[in-house]
Amino acid sequence: MITIKFKTGNHQELNLESLDYIDFSNSQFHAIILEGLSLHKCNFTRANLRSAELSRCYLDEAIFAGALLMNAHLNNAILTNSDFSFSILSGACLIKTDARNANFFQADLFSSNFTGADLRGANLLEAHRIEDATFSEVLYDKKTMWPEGVYTGKSRIDIYLEWN
Repeated sequence: MITIKFKTGNHQELNLESLDYIDFSNSQFHAIILEGLSLHKCNFTRANLRSAELSRCYLDEAIFAGALLMNAHLNNAILTNSDFSFSILSGACLIKTDARNANFFQADLFSSNFTGADLRGANLLEAHRIEDATFSEVLYDKKTMWPEGVYTGKSRIDIYLEWN
């Protein structure tokens, strides 16, 4: 039995042993607390995860396509190979996340914070409002795909290169 808590004080019990591989698409998880859980290959397509607490979660290969993640906390989360295409990450905190090979295609990144994140191989093509996001001390490599016109020199975005 797994108990899921919400910042509102509510909770929901699930008759499951694991949350890996679960389809949560279209779920209403506003202000949910899933901190530190394994959510490997979960599907959150078009889910409402506004103000969700997902810090330190294992979200490898999770799908967040079209999800609402405004003001969500994903600090220190494992997001490798995850899909955030068309999602809204306005105000989201992704500090020190491992987002290698993650897909942020056409995601709204307004005021999101990627400080210290690992973005090697990530796809940020056509990301919306990327100029308003924080990318201080992030890692990227030659496989990282940035929107056209984004200057990745240290005078524009404080980024460290790692060429593999």
